[in-house]
Amino acid sequence: MNDVVPKKILIVEDSRLNAQITAGILSKYGYETEIVRTGEEAVEKVKSDQSPDLILMDIELIGKLDGIETARIIQQFKDIPIVFLTANTNKEIMEKIKSVTGYGYILKGVDEYVLISTVEMALKLHQANMMIKQNEELFRNMFETNEAIMLLVEPKSGQIVDANKSACRFYGYPKETLLKMDIGKININSVINDDKNCIEAFKRSCNPCVCIQRLANGEKRFVEVYSTVVNYQKKELLYLIIFDITERWYAEKELKFYHHLFENSPNEIYIFHSETFKFISANRRARENLGYSLDELNEMTPLDLKPEFDVQSFKELLAPLSQRKQEFIIFNTTHRRKDGSVYPVEVRLMLIESAEEKVYMAIVIDVTERKTLERELQEKNEILSTIMKSAGDAIIMIDDKGDVTFWNPAAERIFGYTKEEVMGKELHRFMIHDESLYQVYKEAFKKFQLSGKGSAVGKTIELKTKHKDGHEIDVELSLSAVRMKDTWHAVGIVRDITERKKIEEMIYLQSITDPLTNIYNRRFFMQMMEQEMERTRRNGKPFSLIMFDIDHFKSVNDRFGHAAGDMVLKSIADMVKKRIRKTDCFARWGGEEFIILLPETSLKDAVGLAEELRERLSSMPLPEVGHVTASFGVASYRPSDTIDTILLRADDMLYEAKASGRNCVKSE
Repeated sequence: MNDVVPKKILIVEDSRLNAQITAGILSKYGYETEIVRTGEEAVEKVKSDQSPDLILMDIELIGKLDGIETARIIQQFKDIPIVFLTANTNKEIMEKIKSVTGYGYILKGVDEYVLISTVEMALKLHQANMMIKQNEELFRNMFETNEAIMLLVEPKSGQIVDANKSACRFYGYPKETLLKMDIGKININSVINDDKNCIEAFKRSCNPCVCIQRLANGEKRFVEVYSTVVNYQKKELLYLIIFDITERWYAEKELKFYHHLFENSPNEIYIFHSETFKFISANRRARENLGYSLDELNEMTPLDLKPEFDVQSFKELLAPLSQRKQEFIIFNTTHRRKDGSVYPVEVRLMLIESAEEKVYMAIVIDVTERKTLERELQEKNEILSTIMKSAGDAIIMIDDKGDVTFWNPAAERIFGYTKEEVMGKELHRFMIHDESLYQVYKEAFKKFQLSGKGSAVGKTIELKTKHKDGHEIDVELSLSAVRMKDTWHAVGIVRDITERKKIEEMIYLQSITDPLTNIYNRRFFMQMMEQEMERTRRNGKPFSLIMFDIDHFKSVNDRFGHAAGDMVLKSIADMVKKRIRKTDCFARWGGEEFIILLPETSLKDAVGLAEELRERLSSMPLPEVGHVTASFGVASYRPSDTIDTILLRADDMLYEAKASGRNCVKSE
């Protein structure tokens, strides 16, 4: 038994890397491949004795001939199926493709299933076309026995004249029923041309024409229709060869969605070869930030961007991924732009495997602003030096039922649930523990299912949720709605901001408190005074101020040292804090001087409190120092007061107390 001779495929592509990737996929499926970079080389190959069975042709080529012109020259002297490779599907490109080939095109970057399916279909179509050129008896046999779906249609009326067995099986109608129908009963519309009257598209030999067709059971299927006019039994008929591409169609649609996520990510994303390290792709954010085009990046590696790495150190960095010791690596480095400038980045590296292919993916965050903030915070307090360490972004997708369909490693880290624990399960069932809140969510989700709209869709919001172990975490959520397979799905990008919230609270407390005594500082006290003045003007309820100063405090520092003086200030502050109300505002006014704001307190009550504090302070034992006293001034709000006038009166009363021999209370 002779071995089957592999089909020869000529790849005409000026990008060596893209050509090698394509050749690798084809070789895996048993095809023999050859690569040339120019149209001129392709023409010479076809003219030789060993011409290919099929040509994969890039439209944009180096040299004098582009892909379209090369195809025209080849078709003049040899019938070889040509499938175009293109990254652009605008109307002009499509018209050019239609003008020179009936075998269609493939978008660059499609997965191997789409590539192999298209190649197989083109070879089958070419084989079918060759057979059509033979006599009618051969055509009849081929028509009836071919596994491809075939129809003969009367061009003017659209009446189905003949249908092969594959067509009857596919559509679910007996042959006698099909022969009583016109093509309009099957075809719904043309997807590519949006043509309701598909028969007109078939007459124009729109190859391939992608259509939606309805089966006998009502099911809709996406099909590729290749049409040509044949003379059969002295009649001019439309000969249709039809391929079911439903699964491929949805795969391409989903691929476009993920490509949209990739291309429009706010972070830089790179994919590079696992052996050569050459970039395979880089998204728009990466290209714009670096200043390189994709063609330029395709000739570069990550080492061209990272000045502190060489080949050896970079391989060592990747070792935990290549050895499967880690799923991802996060590190900080700098990137060098095309203009020579550098900027700090956070890089998240992971190894991705698909079939036998291995590539690295890098998600790069420009942390210029973050680094600037970290430097500013370090100048204020060393406690904040660990701020802004990346927590990573969780990417979560739910379907129209609210079930999880995508859960990345960052989501596992942030929420504590593994991918296996959440996939296919209702997300909010284990995220929302309060039953009443869960019911509110269910009502809101019904609206989302119908319209893809909601109060949080298209916005970035902050909220609280719970980790698997029960502890509460703060997160920032960016929510988007995506239409997939006629239903609304949701994509959420979640960032853990728990640490940021803690830092913000710490910074706020530092900004309003005195670092020595841990009571409020003068600036915050003035803010509270403004609020209390406004509240008093509204409700008419008075407030009072107590201002006091430690007597002869300089002598304490001189005799016992500044450490003892600090101890005295802290001890007095602690004593007063324990005595006053939570609604009172106690602040260090400056040096050894303190002030108390007493909301809804009369002058009489304020004087009584001042006298009590004076007595407690004078009798309070202080280690090493013994006892100290203080002088108190008390003032109460008047309708004509401003902040300055009431503060001035309290200060006057304080100095009157000092002039009266100290260790006493004076009020207006």
